Parts: sequence; structure tokens; C-alpha cells
Amino acid sequence: MGDSASGTGHEVPTVSLGIPVYNGERYVGEAIRSALMQSLGDIEVVISDNASTDGTERICREFAAADLRVRYFRNTSNVGAHPNFNLAFNHSRGRYFKWLAHDDLLHPDYLKQCVAVLDADPSVALCQTDLACIDESGQQIGVIPWRLEAAGSTDPVRRFAAVLLERHNSYDFMGVLRRDMLVKSPLQSFHGGDRHLLAHVATLGRIAHVHAPLMTIRDHANRYTRSKTKPAERAKWHDARNTSRFSFPHWRLYGSFWEIVGGMQTGLGHKLRASGVLLAWWFVNWNGVRMLLDLVATVVPDAVSVAERVKQKLFSPAPGIDEIRRKPT
Repeated sequence: MGDSASGTGHEVPTVSLGIPVYNGERYVGEAIRSALMQSLGDIEVVISDNASTDGTERICREFAAADLRVRYFRNTSNVGAHPNFNLAFNHSRGRYFKWLAHDDLLHPDYLKQCVAVLDADPSVALCQTDLACIDESGQQIGVIPWRLEAAGSTDPVRRFAAVLLERHNSYDFMGVLRRDMLVKSPLQSFHGGDRHLLAHVATLGRIAHVHAPLMTIRDHANRYTRSKTKPAERAKWHDARNTSRFSFPHWRLYGSFWEIVGGMQTGLGHKLRASGVLLAWWFVNWNGVRMLLDLVATVVPDAVSVAERVKQKLFSPAPGIDEIRRKPT
């Protein structure tokens, strides 16, 4: 599937940073540099290059040659984003793991603060910080509000409900995770796979938060959410094997939530309460409309993007970058 340009033996680092990338020559160097500048030194940076055709390979190999903490793998073909995310994890060895998008940046103390939370409390499965947002030129846009306070509960159903019913941008899945829990929750290859992962992790442990903007995400025209608007385009972006025009991503996501509930190891009472959460899911965050649009899109592929634009303009922007862009300055 790929090759490694460098390695550091068989030591197990505290944290592995996985950087999945495809044609990211404009930003990937900044992302790698921010990873290597972490104040927590016991790390490895695992780059999974999804058969890039630009200068990404050259840039990544230069970093790997200069720093033994960098391990570079290159796929022989583009397998899609989510399989490549999983490959970045599979190539890693750390006790904790974090995905870092090739166009995002980390404050030097990001890992130090997140790992301190995880080390202090074994019940925490995942830790994320506040998210600052910049545009393609690096100009500040704002800080994204965090709404998953209830995901820090000791009650697994309350955590599950927070992830499913609250409005959020799912970027907590890009936080620092315990390796043994992520093994049980691989990223699923469909639009919404990040929400499935978060929901599963929430049933396994608490989601903690550091209230400081130690991670920066970049908004630009080539981001997936900007450049892929049709269901078939999104499905193929997530997994190159998805070639059908019929993807039904929200139906797949909903089905995956039921699988999580069925696999809960916390007793019948928790499963019944979690089933109630799944019934409530239909009536929040436009989920019922999204399910209907999955069906309409089989006939009118542009229906999803049109509906999203109408919602953004007349009702509410998507939580995250669009939300803070809408705020008056």
C-alpha cells in the first residue's frame, strides 16, 4: 500500500500525530512544522499520502529525512479520505493518537495540555481544545463555540445524547484519543463517519475539553465541505470504492447509531434510554429533512446543496466556521 521514508525503531511514543494528505503542497509543511514544535517531545508524526500528484511527496520526504520522528507512507493509488485517515492510524504506534488535517495548525502546548487531561483521568476517552479559525491567507476569523459539555458526563447515555442531539461541527473527533478506544471505533467511509466515531467513543468514555484555542483550522475553497456538494461526489471523496450515485449517507449514519446502541455493554436500561435518543434524533437539527433529501437526491442530485444554501441563508448557518463567519464584527 505504501512505503516508509523514516522510522525511529520500535519505541512506543506517547502520542502519534496522523496527517492524512492529498495534494496538500500549499499547507502541509506548516501543519508538519506545528506538529514537530510541540512542547511534548515524545511524539511521532505519521504522514499518509493518498497518492498526491503535486509537490506533497517532496515536502513530506524532506521532513522525514530531517527528523526521525516523521514517518512517511505513500499509497499507490487514491483510496479515498476515510480509508487514508484509517491508514494514518494503522501506521502509528503511540499510546494516544490524534489526526491532524494537512491544512490545520497546532499551538505548541496543544498535546501537552490534552495529554495531561487524559493521564489524570482514565475515564476520559478523548480530549479536544477550543478551535480557532483562519482563512486561506492565515487571517483570523474567530473561535468556534463548543457545545458538548454534556459529553463529559459519567453517564454514557447522556454523552451519547449530547453527540447526537446537540448542534456541533464534529471536530472533536480530531482531538487526542486513547488508542485502545479508537481501535474499537474506526472511521466509517461515508459522509457522517466522523459523527459515528464520536458517538461510539462517547459510549466508551468521557469527552473532555480544554477551554483554550490551541488548535487552528483553516477555511478555504478546497475544503471538502466547500468543494463537494453532491451526494455522489461526497461518497467518492470519503471512499474511492463508492462509485454509485445512490449513497443515502444519513440513512447509513442512522443505521450505524443503532449498531452502536446494540453493542453497548452497559445493560438493558442504558440501551432503552439510548433508543429513546435515536427516536428524538429525527426531530432535531433538521435530521428528518436530511433523511428525506437523501431520497430526493437520487432523482435530483443538486437537491442537497440547494437545501443547504437555503438553510444557511434563511435559517441558521452550519455550526462551526459558517457560524462564526455570520457573526457581526
